[in-house]
Amino acid sequence: MTLNPTLIYVFWKSDESIENYDLQLTFTPASYKEGVQSTLDDFPGMTIASWQQRPDSIGYVRARSADPFDDPTILGNYLAADEDRRALREGVRMAREVVAQAALDPYRDAEYAPGADVRTDADLDAWIRARSETIYHPVGTCRMGAAGDAMAVVDDQLRVQGVAGLRVIDASVMPTLVGGNTNAPTIMIAERAADLLLGKAMLPAMDAPVFEDGRAVAA
Repeated sequence: MTLNPTLIYVFWKSDESIENYDLQLTFTPASYKEGVQSTLDDFPGMTIASWQQRPDSIGYVRARSADPFDDPTILGNYLAADEDRRALREGVRMAREVVAQAALDPYRDAEYAPGADVRTDADLDAWIRARSETIYHPVGTCRMGAAGDAMAVVDDQLRVQGVAGLRVIDASVMPTLVGGNTNAPTIMIAERAADLLLGKAMLPAMDAPVFEDGRAVAA
């Protein structure tokens, strides 16, 4: 039997006082062996993962030398910001709250990870540091910005500043992460770049509806 790795996605706030959703929870009706890609455990299980949107921690990719064939220096700098650790702690607690619902009583057994005894902030932080992984959506290594921005690589036409005839057209031009997966925004960047290269005018702006509880509430 074949299934998608994740069947349910939930966007959630780690704190109701914040403006934008900062957590994405994913549900999979399976449990995987730790450290082994796509290999099921020897017992039935379900997994809820919590992914933070728009993290405050910022890493970097830097040239190691003037030789372009030298491997670059890469620092993810994950979990450096207190807010990132707080949000992920709340993500674990939210996952536990979901699994504890009565509707799942017939299917729920013991908590395998992080384990029922992992409760304090310190214990959760230690587990998060040990078990966290990326979700394959890095951005910003060739960020877009104004000409005076020392950290900007490309301008608003995706042209590499100071280099003629070269553009960057991928997720690396995003200055910050979007509040979700980067696939659709990257396609949008590529479509805009295609118009730029072909000399086409920008399409007129559209008013997109805003949805709440499955209903359009504004346009």
